[in-house]
Amino acid sequence: MSSEILSFRNIENKIVYNPTIPFKHNGKEYISVRTESFDSELDSEICFAYRHSNHWMIDNSLPTFQLQDPALTTVKDNTLLSGVYVKKTRDGSLKLKTDFYLGPDISRLKKIASGPWGMKDIRIVEMDECIGVFTRPQKREYGKGKIGYLEICSLDELKGMSETDWYSAKILEGLFNKDEWGGVNQVVKLSEDKLGIIGHTAHQTGDDGELRKHYYAMSFVFNISTKTYSDYRIIAQRSDFPPSPSKRSPELDDILFPGGIDTSGYLYCGLSDYCVGRRKIKNPFEIL
Repeated sequence: MSSEILSFRNIENKIVYNPTIPFKHNGKEYISVRTESFDSELDSEICFAYRHSNHWMIDNSLPTFQLQDPALTTVKDNTLLSGVYVKKTRDGSLKLKTDFYLGPDISRLKKIASGPWGMKDIRIVEMDECIGVFTRPQKREYGKGKIGYLEICSLDELKGMSETDWYSAKILEGLFNKDEWGGVNQVVKLSEDKLGIIGHTAHQTGDDGELRKHYYAMSFVFNISTKTYSDYRIIAQRSDFPPSPSKRSPELDDILFPGGIDTSGYLYCGLSDYCVGRRKIKNPFEIL
């Protein structure tokens, strides 16, 4: 199937990657992306770009957020944006958390809550009776990152959740072996009982020499009632897309970070932590 790298304009010498899927705002088609300098991850911003002919233009009239890796969903007819906040500590190391912003549309978003320090790739989905939350605990018994699931009654609960609450999520065991990690990138409501998950799975090689990370797009179906999953599969890898430079070569050459799949069947991805690509794929939620 065909794939392509998307072109962005008005980016002021920044690199653009790790997108959401396109969405409508004020009659235009937009996409949210992560932008940053080639040689840094401390000036990252989430920006919004609109389609203009055969490329995308960063819209400087819209707000930006000092976050990484945007995710967008709708809850109670409001737009919910989540992204990863990264902070440099006194010893020079980096710490991160997920921040949540809510508003009537992308031009009027206000911060409402944060996840615990050390947790990214938190994804939220509105359901009939509650709100589902997919978590990504790591370290301790969770290794480099597993997927958890919990439910809350409303977004207001996010504000008062303790670290213990976040780590009480039910872990989806068996998705990754001890040398792998991964997380949820997009949640699609398939029915009253089932959610379609687009996520990533990863491992690394060259631990004793030249480090290389390997990220793949995967999917599975999550049963809300039983809290179990089925139909796990790898749906895309970096070699499915055209070649490009890498933010750090060879470490990030084989990175594919999915943003999600749109209603036309296009999978949108960040490529090599450097650019954005899309690829038409088959329905990943068909029963195997």
